[in-house]
Amino acid sequence: MPDKTVENEAGKEALKKLRATRKDQIAAATSRVKEQRREVKAIKESLADSELTVPELAAATGLPVDQVLWYVATLKKYGEILEGPKAGSYFRYRLGQPPAGEPEAEQESTN
Repeated sequence: MPDKTVENEAGKEALKKLRATRKDQIAAATSRVKEQRREVKAIKESLADSELTVPELAAATGLPVDQVLWYVATLKKYGEILEGPKAGSYFRYRLGQPPAGEPEAEQESTN
């Protein structure tokens, strides 16, 4: 019967080697996640006091319109922002209720 301690140590060593070989990919992924969080925060902060369209959000945040559109679609899907009335060809968006259990700054309901 193999010794579990030896197997566990071998597994830990293999994982350590894998992490070392993938160090650059892990760092790049971590950096991108941090950047995405900053970008989402900028979008939410822009919507804190007003309803904006995707092009207006892009101008307010300095992000490309296509990137803002992806974030808006995702935030809308999860109820973090809500679609409002149309302004010309574009819908206006506003903050929704933060998801349950997510510690965010207190927001008043805009419903």
